[in-house]
Amino acid sequence: MPDYEQMLEDYYTELLKAGDVCIDVGAHVGRHTFPMARCVVPHGRVFAFEPLPEIVRQLRANVAATPQLGQLVEVNECALAEEAGETDFTFVQNNPGYSGLLPRHYDTPVVTQVIRVSVHRLDEMAERMPRIRYIKIDCEGGELRVLRGARGLLERDRPIVSFESSDAGLGEYGYTAADIFDFWDVLGYDVQSITKQPMNRAGYITASAQQHFWDYIATPRER
Repeated sequence: MPDYEQMLEDYYTELLKAGDVCIDVGAHVGRHTFPMARCVVPHGRVFAFEPLPEIVRQLRANVAATPQLGQLVEVNECALAEEAGETDFTFVQNNPGYSGLLPRHYDTPVVTQVIRVSVHRLDEMAERMPRIRYIKIDCEGGELRVLRGARGLLERDRPIVSFESSDAGLGEYGYTAADIFDFWDVLGYDVQSITKQPMNRAGYITASAQQHFWDYIATPRER
């Protein structure tokens, strides 16, 4: 199986430049937070979002242990969605990377625990942020909820966005791959696979159902 995490890192490493500002949604312990920070030194910023308290503690420890990059990183302990407040969150104890706002389809046996986490809208958080160049989203099926809460930011800054997508990950969210594609199309974005293959609506729906790719790139069309 291709190393999609490395493919994603290769993509944004080529994209990001010194001074850029980016957002890592579903930062976990910093797998992509720190490579992103290395790309934007010395004056860029990375805003990292992670809701799981145990994982946030590890992320903050990693930030503290890497001061030359950590000074560029702001850690936000919250989930992101279209409505702010507090909500249940499904913590997968034996595989935290599968955790999300709602259960998904799991390909291995899991042990889950429902915890309460704070939720913010990215539009609200972005009011104090400089222009955003790039957003990475990995939240196990909750990607469209994040995007719906970031519509103002997407229209304001027109950032490039990478996001995970598969029918298996959508679980109980109540929307489909078609809804995700249509969201981007209405906003004037084109979608391609992480392998840079352009995707039309039918192709994206098929790829999401069969999980041809784990990650996709949404790029704003010229206006």
